[in-house]
Amino acid sequence: MYNIINNIMFMRAILPLSIIGLSLLLFSCQKESKHSGYVDENEALVEDLKKVSGDSRTYNYDFKILEEPKSEGVNYYEPISITEAFSSIPKEMKDAIHLPNIGDLPFLSGTEQANIVTFWNDSNKLIFEIQVSFFENSAGYKAENQDFFIISATQLADNPFIDTSSEEDPIDLWIEEFNMNGLEGPEEVVIYRKLDLTPDYPLFFKNWQQSWSTMYAYYSYDSSKSLIEHTSTGSKMYYAWHDGLIFQIGYKFTDDTIDMEDVVRKIILGS
Repeated sequence: MYNIINNIMFMRAILPLSIIGLSLLLFSCQKESKHSGYVDENEALVEDLKKVSGDSRTYNYDFKILEEPKSEGVNYYEPISITEAFSSIPKEMKDAIHLPNIGDLPFLSGTEQANIVTFWNDSNKLIFEIQVSFFENSAGYKAENQDFFIISATQLADNPFIDTSSEEDPIDLWIEEFNMNGLEGPEEVVIYRKLDLTPDYPLFFKNWQQSWSTMYAYYSYDSSKSLIEHTSTGSKMYYAWHDGLIFQIGYKFTDDTIDMEDVVRKIILGS
């Protein structure tokens, strides 16, 4: 009788611990199964973001480096705070983007937000694109001469601006196509200026002109339709590759006395 009572007391003692252990095991299995279906581990970074519809991706149409992928391979997400967005992109991408001091911009920002878009490359790797936007207008960008500053960065492992010293060198072809060494004037339009980001990497600058060719593409959000729209507007723009990212930085300021080349260099290089 004494042994039976001891056994009962022992079972009562270990039963709560057994239940806790079983619960932890089930939770672990559930968590593991939740992530086991990922093709790319970075899918976990955006699992808590709200997916919405999108009409088109933004990329630089002039250089045609990031061509539009198949629409079914693209995921658009509802705009979020800049802080949240930097927690939702790969670490190497976050480390390569150096956000500006807002005080360096010549306008008061009414809206600060970020967009994340993901798509798959030919190697079945998930590619991230982030757009960080600063708008003077509290409701986003409006075309009535409102100031804005937008940083768009997309993962691209290989440098597309490599001097191959051949007749098919891409930079030489672009210099000729965009008349980079030409003279500004009514008869000869210079689309881009080639600057030096570093001795090894170029930085391309496109001035604002009254032409469709100077349009800057960015994401805007229509909350009534839960739709990310591809929008374009006239702006000045810098374009460069560095540290695994293609940067496309567009802006429009009423006060144009700021040294934007210095600001852009700090965003890309960090110093």
